[in-house]
Amino acid sequence: MSFFKNRTAAASLLLAPSLLLPACGDGGANQIRPRPNVVFVVVDTLRGDILTDPENRYSTPNLDALMSEGVHFPRAFSHAPLTLPSHTAIFSSRPPLETVVFNNGQTVPEELPLLSEWMTRFGYETRAVTSLGTLWAPKPESGLWRGFADYNLDYWHMSQAEDSTTRMQASLDGRDSGKPLFLFAHYSDPHEPYNAHGDDQKTAIIRHNGEEIATVSTSEMSFWHHTLTLDPGIHTFEITADHDFKVRQFQVMVAAGYKRWVELDWEVGRRGKALETARLKLSQTSDGPVSRDLRLWINDIPSHDEIRSRYAREVAYVDRWIGHLIGDLKERGLYEESLIVFTSDHGESLGEHGRIGHANGLTDPHIHVPLIIKLPGGDTRRPALAKYREGLVSHADLVPTILELSALPPLPGQLGSSLLLPDDTVHLAQTHQPEAREDKLCLRDEQFKMIYLPGKNEFRFFDLVKDPGELENVFATRRNERADWVGRLESLARLSKERSESGYTEDASKQADLEALGYGGGE
Repeated sequence: MSFFKNRTAAASLLLAPSLLLPACGDGGANQIRPRPNVVFVVVDTLRGDILTDPENRYSTPNLDALMSEGVHFPRAFSHAPLTLPSHTAIFSSRPPLETVVFNNGQTVPEELPLLSEWMTRFGYETRAVTSLGTLWAPKPESGLWRGFADYNLDYWHMSQAEDSTTRMQASLDGRDSGKPLFLFAHYSDPHEPYNAHGDDQKTAIIRHNGEEIATVSTSEMSFWHHTLTLDPGIHTFEITADHDFKVRQFQVMVAAGYKRWVELDWEVGRRGKALETARLKLSQTSDGPVSRDLRLWINDIPSHDEIRSRYAREVAYVDRWIGHLIGDLKERGLYEESLIVFTSDHGESLGEHGRIGHANGLTDPHIHVPLIIKLPGGDTRRPALAKYREGLVSHADLVPTILELSALPPLPGQLGSSLLLPDDTVHLAQTHQPEAREDKLCLRDEQFKMIYLPGKNEFRFFDLVKDPGELENVFATRRNERADWVGRLESLARLSKERSESGYTEDASKQADLEALGYGGGE
């Protein structure tokens, strides 16, 4: 029994790693069918309202088609508004308090059971294609890599949906067709920086020692790669534009044998800040001319109105490429017999409460996520799955649901419960320093949300039925309607602090990469 769930335990499941399970439908228990393939699609930073879309902002024909064939859960929520803590919660069926993964750039504890390992143990071929640097691990077979037979991260910081889908198709080409498939398909779009997708054309000029060497787009996030032969001495690189831009990283390879990249030295400007001019220097100390590889990550800084418009175009873009992935699954004969689970790791604030981003907030725009589950062909449990679709769903429920639908035993230590069962959910979400400006924890049920800021010993309490925008803090007058939550949140905050101090392991070498991805105490 978990502190954030109140749901009866799932019925006992198979205890042996058989690759077959009883068939549903006509013939019942006297028939057997192959264990289903499982395709788990996670789109980073995708708001939960893109499927309900009350203001008709988003074009999602492919997700709409998937929703028509599956079951849509409109009230699903993430345990953290950060990529690695959220994914670790998803794959372990435990919130960050239990995984001790509170921020990006941490090491996932080796003893934490993960879905990928469990699927491998029971005969699945596990393949992952990721698209964001926050899912990198300090070393192979660590972090969320653990348990995957193949974990593709062939990109620098961020992979856009077209490239991600191409890599997913290549991964499927390499699968062992003699085993059931577990595919984790991860898309980084629409995580910022928000691309214009042709709606705007902004550029910046790059000069080397005063000579123009390139023009790069800033309205479409640019990864610029260039090779120069450099004489000994000081070399100056200048980037200019007629609009504000952000240099996320500018690096030079100094040791090709093991690909060691180092940052250029800043003379004017600063990485990650709004600039119209950036000037960086490189000291070349060789005895003669040397060929050096350079790489730059740059983008413009759109206004809040532009961000909202671009976010919608990013959603349409990733939907299009999810459509390509689904089409590819159909061509391979995998779609019909696959269990497909679609969600996001967390949402994104697009101006609510004056914020853009996700790391700092626990309001619903930050933690409300889309969720669709499509059953494999012949599985007659869709009515049972849809029966409780309007209830509150936690990300921790996904592993138990996947395992029950695949006729596999529960993951050791899982704290969620199958969505085939009735629930009475109190959802826990949390965000923590240093990536958030301050620690926050919240409890949420179908009517109320209470947010606790332990650093200020401050509570915020919202009646979500009357105040879905979370604008009126009624803690002073109505806290007694969830009186026990105050003590629970205080205890959870103390426990989180103790566990973060004793179990927090950060990979210091990842700090520059995390800052390039926009993390580090701000949204």
